[in-house]
Amino acid sequence: MAKDRALIVREGDRRLGTVTVKPHGLALIERMASVGQDQRTIAKALGISAKTLLEARGRQPEVADALERGHARLADELTHILLRHARRGNVVAAIFLTKARLGWREGDAPDTRPNIVINLPDATTPEQYMRLINAAPCPAEPAGGNGTQ
Repeated sequence: MAKDRALIVREGDRRLGTVTVKPHGLALIERMASVGQDQRTIAKALGISAKTLLEARGRQPEVADALERGHARLADELTHILLRHARRGNVVAAIFLTKARLGWREGDAPDTRPNIVINLPDATTPEQYMRLINAAPCPAEPAGGNGTQ
């Protein structure tokens, strides 16, 4: 009994029918994504267009999962390489890892900012404002009398 090694199955019209990625196709997607292949290259290997792969990804969660698993394997591999170099004294690798994996950034100002509260008086009509000005005490006159010399 021969195993079904089909990568995809196209339902309906041979050119326009809906594509479903089969288990062998999902394994191929994951494997190719894990070595850094572009989605256009993956689609070509499946025998479909990049647009069709994108449609299958939106319609078939297993396709998105296979891509994510492959990308995660690639990210882990690259992280391990960088970490190995950082542990051997490669400062650039260490700096990159702290930024990429730990979220560190250069030149950040501290998050503490002064809390300034400005209280403004309520809006008044011109008449109310004039009453407030007229009711306010006059400033003290300078010492020495009437202010003339």
